[in-house]
Amino acid sequence: MEADIVLKNGLILTMDEGFNFHEKADLAIKDSKIIDISPQTKYKGKKTIEARGKLLMPGLINCHTHAAMAMMRGLADDMAFETWWHDFIFPIEKRLLDPDFIRVGAGLAAIEMIKSGTTTFNDMYFFEDVAAETCRQVGIRSYLGETVMSAETPDKKTPDEALKLIEEMKEKWRDDPIVHLTVAPHAPYSCDEAALKKSKQLSDRLDLPLHIHIAETAGEVEAFKATHGGSTPVEYLASTGFLSEKVIAVHCVHLSRHDIELLKKHDVKVAHCQESNMKLAVGSAPIVEIQNEGIVVGLGTDGAASNNNLDMFDEMDSAAKFHKATHADPTVMPAKTVVKMATRDGARLLGRSDLGSLAIGQTADVIIVGLNRPHLVPLYNIYSNLVYSAGGGDVDTAIINGKLIMENRKMLTVDEGEIIDRANHLAKKIEREVKHA
Repeated sequence: MEADIVLKNGLILTMDEGFNFHEKADLAIKDSKIIDISPQTKYKGKKTIEARGKLLMPGLINCHTHAAMAMMRGLADDMAFETWWHDFIFPIEKRLLDPDFIRVGAGLAAIEMIKSGTTTFNDMYFFEDVAAETCRQVGIRSYLGETVMSAETPDKKTPDEALKLIEEMKEKWRDDPIVHLTVAPHAPYSCDEAALKKSKQLSDRLDLPLHIHIAETAGEVEAFKATHGGSTPVEYLASTGFLSEKVIAVHCVHLSRHDIELLKKHDVKVAHCQESNMKLAVGSAPIVEIQNEGIVVGLGTDGAASNNNLDMFDEMDSAAKFHKATHADPTVMPAKTVVKMATRDGARLLGRSDLGSLAIGQTADVIIVGLNRPHLVPLYNIYSNLVYSAGGGDVDTAIINGKLIMENRKMLTVDEGEIIDRANHLAKKIEREVKHA
């Protein structure tokens, strides 16, 4: 019997419900699905990869980013959040964003994510129709949400225009296996009630996730309460009927006890961006408390302007250590939980039960991590090694939707060097524009 790809003799971390781990097994893939995991598969592969001494695991899921902001990496660092966002980033976006910026930035980000183990990412940005074409070319699984704001954005004059683009993209990419859509109202403070309600209605009608920033800074929450009768952003969203199991709430740093109860009541999912939270000094998100309530939490990098990389291994390491430190408790956020957040819980956040674990019938989004390296030896606990020792550079190979996208650190779908050259060329233009602003 023939398979498209057979991975031989690897250690397999399934991340399934039983957290099964195979010390030496084969994994066979056909027509985008995993068709066998066994000590010695009966399938012969059109392509066979020897994985002895390496780890097979689900591809990582980046639950929140702004991919094309890779072109702003290092452009606006060490600033207070309000200065960073209101006085620098958004004005730059309004002046400089165009299809070419997105094409280059999204391509650069997609390669960075694949080369550090991410096979799926959830994006909120502008010109997402251009990003979709780029992600399809690179071969990364993407959830793309055109940003909806009540103010004019770099590519849309009104919220209705942004929502119309989402609807058009849904029709265009309806049957695509790796390009997916979300509805992405930016935040309660940047969307009026009409924009939020229309976003919710479109999400319901098209059955799409609803992706929104919530309660990132203390100042944001206090200003919102002052203009909304004392209601927090979460309380306000609940009162308008916005919250549901489709909502992906990003950041959730400044939540009251009642806010957490509302998130639980409405089965809202949370995307936690620890490194961005630290770099912008927005505060300590109550993620341990949120998880203790049974709320699903996935990990995200946020954009490269506030991180400054898209490496989910770094994100796992930071999330685990930060919450131990702030709780003065080394037992919170254990490594096994954090790996689950980056895989199976990320899939749950996106409503994808076929992703985030390795099992027969699951969609084949698989990465191979090299283990025979000084910083990963000895191997006593695979979860600890992945969270506290491994990095994105340890990822050798990436398979997305059953297709080999990277092998032995070499991208197979696009010319990595050409995209880097284009990014460097664009960066010179951006730097000139910023200096003359």
